Amino acid sequence: MTAERRLRSPRRREVLKLGGAAFLTAGAAGTAQGARGERCPAEDGLVFAEYNVEGLTTERAFGGDDERLQAAAEVVQRAPEPDVLTICEIDNNFQSGERSHTHTGEAFLRNYLNVPQGDGLEGVDYDYFYAPESNTGVPSGIDAFKDGHALEPGDDAYGEDAWGFGQYPGQYALGIYSKYPIDVESVRTMRRLRWRDVPGNRIPTTDVIESELDADEEPMGWLTEAETRRFRVSSKTHADVPIRIGDETVHAVIAHPTPPAFDGPENFNGRRNHGENKLLGDYVRGADYVYDDDGCVGGLEPDEAFVVMGDLNAEPGQGNNFDAVGEHVIDNPRINAEGTPTSPGGRAAGDERWTAAWERRADYVLPSEEFDVLDSAVYWPDPDAEPDLHATATAASDHFMVWSEVALR
Repeated sequence: MTAERRLRSPRRREVLKLGGAAFLTAGAAGTAQGARGERCPAEDGLVFAEYNVEGLTTERAFGGDDERLQAAAEVVQRAPEPDVLTICEIDNNFQSGERSHTHTGEAFLRNYLNVPQGDGLEGVDYDYFYAPESNTGVPSGIDAFKDGHALEPGDDAYGEDAWGFGQYPGQYALGIYSKYPIDVESVRTMRRLRWRDVPGNRIPTTDVIESELDADEEPMGWLTEAETRRFRVSSKTHADVPIRIGDETVHAVIAHPTPPAFDGPENFNGRRNHGENKLLGDYVRGADYVYDDDGCVGGLEPDEAFVVMGDLNAEPGQGNNFDAVGEHVIDNPRINAEGTPTSPGGRAAGDERWTAAWERRADYVLPSEEFDVLDSAVYWPDPDAEPDLHATATAASDHFMVWSEVALR
């Protein structure tokens, strides 16, 4: 491992493609500038958005007539047009055994985002798309839930034995669209960083199980000492995607931690969610323990501008993940958490800050302290005032798109 950070070599793009990642440019994807014209960063704020699109599978994206994806594309077209859009739960078909020449992200762009989804709407276009390789559905060789190894893809038992839950490689992955050039050679991913290497981790080891659980509590999952030497903290990946906007570089730092649920009294997934959110916060603070998949060490530099985007599956004050997002992300001194996105739909449901139909704040767009927040919202229309738009948003996904318009100071 090197003692200093370094940029990737010119061959890195090829390695990324072979490793299951995708990088598409205007020429490769067949798209030109955004349908409404490329924004000028010197004159306008920049809109960053995150959207967990439930069920964005390869089959649906290539089909072109899926009602859920049509609804999701309509949401993007009705909201302020994102300059940078992070998508959670998109299939990374480049990792599957049936890899095609077209990534799911390109198919979703061509077949849905580019196509006007209603009267008076315009298609949304992007010149650049990047999808990092994901841990989801990739066999770990570890029986974390101690119910026997499942070797055949296609069911939950297999998914539980993968590095990140997924019934096949690349399920529930991440992708990012941009109207501005992505510096693909400088992308950093932390897919292989071990959970045990995160300081203050709360790994459910055998010793922890024995000391913290009551005698009548039966754990579902834990790790032996040998397993902790291999187990990865990221259930998908943590990625730093530099985007060149004029003369500036903005780092899109994206992640999708595992939900703190679907486990037993040992709180396996809640503990892992804590580790993933802590890594996210530590990375943007420049923690020196961080190492990426190329062996480069250290997080962001103190003067590097960034925007955190992702379904973090956590909200401030949440107990089963030890308030991970509050302590390590929201209250992070490098993050500008002003202007919490809200919605009338969330307000009608119980809390204007909620971003998911299951009544939680899970999704985030958080700029660094180098930005001013000009505006922000959750796209969740009021069910009484705008019933048709509300129906579209709820049909699209169990999450609602979050966006923030920001400007560099």
